[in-house]
Amino acid sequence: MGATYHPQLKQNLISHGGNFWAATADQMIAYVSCHDDFCLGDRLKKVVPLIPEPELIRLCKLAATAVLTSQGIPFIYAGEEMVRDKRGVHNSYKSPDAINAIDWNRKTRYNTLVEYYKKLIALRKAHPAFRLRTAARITRHLEFLPVKNRHVVAWRLKDHAGGDPWKDIIVVLNSNRHAIKVEVPSGNYQVVCKEGEIELSGIERVKGKEILVPAQSGWIMYR
Repeated sequence: MGATYHPQLKQNLISHGGNFWAATADQMIAYVSCHDDFCLGDRLKKVVPLIPEPELIRLCKLAATAVLTSQGIPFIYAGEEMVRDKRGVHNSYKSPDAINAIDWNRKTRYNTLVEYYKKLIALRKAHPAFRLRTAARITRHLEFLPVKNRHVVAWRLKDHAGGDPWKDIIVVLNSNRHAIKVEVPSGNYQVVCKEGEIELSGIERVKGKEILVPAQSGWIMYR
């Protein structure tokens, strides 16, 4: 929500003092990794010990999807798109280059993740629905969808939000280790993000009022 007020959110459940503190979405920076504390790759390795690399990549893609579909200003930590690794050092201000330097060889190793970031950025730049500025516009055009599972969030950007060419955009983030069903407004949709793949020209078409979102992945579709 870009930290702006929204009537569907319960204020007492919000962290950082329980306030909708931003007057406009561009006052808020959305990120999952920065120079402070663990970078994203190290954080995931810490909270999921012995995490298999395929799961690590899935969660990195899911985290990036959350950031780049959020209202507000997205921030990407340098090297995050290639699973930057500081060898588990969370406060590296006095660590040597061996810890802090970006290993550019990782760009080849994690090329599929790099390409995913590129396509997410292109998606955001092409669609003003992801870049609404005022709280009034966000409240009018962004609607959270009901979900029956924990660790899932789903929303709709509706009515050509921000003058977007897509009338309705559905975004679902599923961090569970299993697929989940989500109810959506009934319709004929073009899927552009599914199972860690993004194609702005479309992946597949789905019809109906329910979708099955694969494990640990984001889902984006429009009509």
